[in-house]
Amino acid sequence: MFKHLRTYALFFQSLFILPIANAQVDQWDWTPRESLTAEQQAQLNQYCQGAYINSWQATNSKTTNLSGDLIVRDKKGVIHLQGAAEIVQPNSTLSANTIEGIPDDYYRANGDVTLRGDNQLIRSSSAYISNNGNGTTEFNDATFLNHQSGTRVAAKSLSNDQEGVIFIEEGFFTTCEPTQESWQLYGSSIELDTKSGFGTAKHVQIRIAGIPVFYFPWLRFPLDDTRQTGFLFPEFGYSGSDGFSFSAPFYWNIAPNYDATITPQFIQKKGEGIDLELRHLSPYGQTTYEQSTFSDNDEGEQTLLKLTSKQKFNDYFNAGFLLEANPTDNKFPEANSTSIGEKDHYQRSMYFAFNNGNFFNKVTYLTYQTPDKSDDQPFEWRPRVDSSYQMTSSYMDYKVNVQYTDFYDPAEDDFDGERVVLNQDLALNFSNSWGTISPGLLTQYRDYDLHDYKTSTDSSNTVGHLSSYIDSSLLFERRILDGQTSRRQTLEPRLSYLYAPFEYQNQVPNFDASEPTMTYSQAFSHTRFNGSDRIGDTEQITFGLESRLYDANNNEKWAFKAGQVFYLEDRYVGINGNTNKDTAVDDAKRSDLLTSADYFGNNYSLTANLNYNLDDQNVNLAQLVASMEPVDDVKINLSYLYSINNTDPDDDAKQASIGTIFPLNQNWSMYTQYTYDFNREDSTKEIVGLGYENCCIKVSLSYQDWLNDNNVFDRGVFLQFILRGLSTAGRANSEANIADNYWNQGNVGY
Repeated sequence: MFKHLRTYALFFQSLFILPIANAQVDQWDWTPRESLTAEQQAQLNQYCQGAYINSWQATNSKTTNLSGDLIVRDKKGVIHLQGAAEIVQPNSTLSANTIEGIPDDYYRANGDVTLRGDNQLIRSSSAYISNNGNGTTEFNDATFLNHQSGTRVAAKSLSNDQEGVIFIEEGFFTTCEPTQESWQLYGSSIELDTKSGFGTAKHVQIRIAGIPVFYFPWLRFPLDDTRQTGFLFPEFGYSGSDGFSFSAPFYWNIAPNYDATITPQFIQKKGEGIDLELRHLSPYGQTTYEQSTFSDNDEGEQTLLKLTSKQKFNDYFNAGFLLEANPTDNKFPEANSTSIGEKDHYQRSMYFAFNNGNFFNKVTYLTYQTPDKSDDQPFEWRPRVDSSYQMTSSYMDYKVNVQYTDFYDPAEDDFDGERVVLNQDLALNFSNSWGTISPGLLTQYRDYDLHDYKTSTDSSNTVGHLSSYIDSSLLFERRILDGQTSRRQTLEPRLSYLYAPFEYQNQVPNFDASEPTMTYSQAFSHTRFNGSDRIGDTEQITFGLESRLYDANNNEKWAFKAGQVFYLEDRYVGINGNTNKDTAVDDAKRSDLLTSADYFGNNYSLTANLNYNLDDQNVNLAQLVASMEPVDDVKINLSYLYSINNTDPDDDAKQASIGTIFPLNQNWSMYTQYTYDFNREDSTKEIVGLGYENCCIKVSLSYQDWLNDNNVFDRGVFLQFILRGLSTAGRANSEANIADNYWNQGNVGY
């Protein structure tokens, strides 16, 4: 019986979480927080008010012990126990006002019946317990508790037959505390078949605060962790513009290595659709197929497809592919529960790789689908081959990278061709406890075979380049004694020299080159550009200073960095490739002053970056991210971004955001978020919400007004429940917001 009840309890715990009203606390072995030991209190989270304490102990005896005020055996061999009747067995203890029965056959108990075992408790008004394996065990007006999981069940009748099927009449399930009964799962008739691993329930209700909020006429569910076919928890919502929306995922356990999730979608004023996720697990990896299709009342069918596979054959070889598609002419499903989103370009790629640590090889074939024909189509790789080798010793680092790419222009209206890249980086390392110096050489070679569609001509070009550099640093350290606390501070000056001579590159195309954002880390890079089509010329010296402060436990508390690049020569190679030794693309003598600071404290953390132009006395980059908790449970998130893009003003950014969470009392909190764009001179996100949380339930209600991906303002009211250990109900905005921190994926606390 205990085995079956445990299975039943664990099933329901994985399904829902609801509050129970008017519970009798004393019948549940419940101990309030203030009566627990310090060790027991430390194991509770801030929202739980106590714990279930099981005082039952198993006996060492292998015999059955009977006790009572009066014990009588009649002529038929029936034992009668009256007054404080108790039967103690090695794995359980049965007590009641009266007990009668035949050992190893049956017991019948009446009045304050209690059956205890390891982490389990059953109470009832009367019970019949079969010990011969051929009869039915039944408890009337019963309650059940699993101390370890916190699962509680109350039912008019609990019984099981000789086949192991458990029958529950008019019962409920919850994992809430008796003092905070927030939700219940109730069924008028429930059958649990432990052999098949399935349960069925009729007239199922989910009650929150005693109020039914969901109803299922019939429900079939698994009883253990084995994957089972059945409906998952539905999602619903309501919008003034779209009306009522509903989705009900159905999980299909096809085979041990196959399964599928089918999700019908319905939006009252938009249409209906269906999502599919099909998974296959092989001995080497997983393959997943996803499809989202929605039939819009105005736009017709909208479909997205995705097929992904990753296989690892052994420690050295792996392969995979990704196939994405938007077959409905730049239309995107209104409702979509898959991982496929709206994109400008959908990827189709496959790869095969070999990796033994130092030696790496990979072959990739990459194409795209671009639904909007007016968008520029990216270059495709048909194919790309990468190979690299790294050798490291105490005094030398050597890296070599070889890459071959056959670029293809799908529009065939500009250019494409083949490119070979060879990079070699050799650095010597001389270091000790107080400093390092590392001179090095970087060789870069490019070979191109190009086709120009505008002129229908072919051409070839090669570029060879040799750069030299010296990186060095010193490390100073001191101890700071603050009373009885010892701290450690480091000071690390850095000096780097880079010489990359000018190389004529007018005939070199741009397949993948881009210009990185100048930061403190980028200042010490040995290349000016990302990608392989631009070899930047420069002669520069970079100065840097880093300082860190560690507490007595060697945890980093402060980190400060400041650096600047000083250019000894003008730069003539630009991102567009029109290089001219007589015309500099950048003649600045020094970079911005590049600074960054980080602080990790007990009550707040701070990250700040600032790029300041000392010549123009302008700030080109200012970024601040702060997370503060000035008092317990009050959270404030601040962020500010000011960025000037000197090559494309459309990429300039200037916006600020503040998000707050304020507890109103032990369980209620209010959260807000406001984002303002100074370039638009308007807010782009406004959120205000109210949240409730206790040990078993979490509720969020919020109003949100935001600028969506189509640059159009959208707004809505979002309500979501998290029934801990069971499921999530309602809708939450997919836009990132402060509610994500409050929600915290259903975990206790923020």
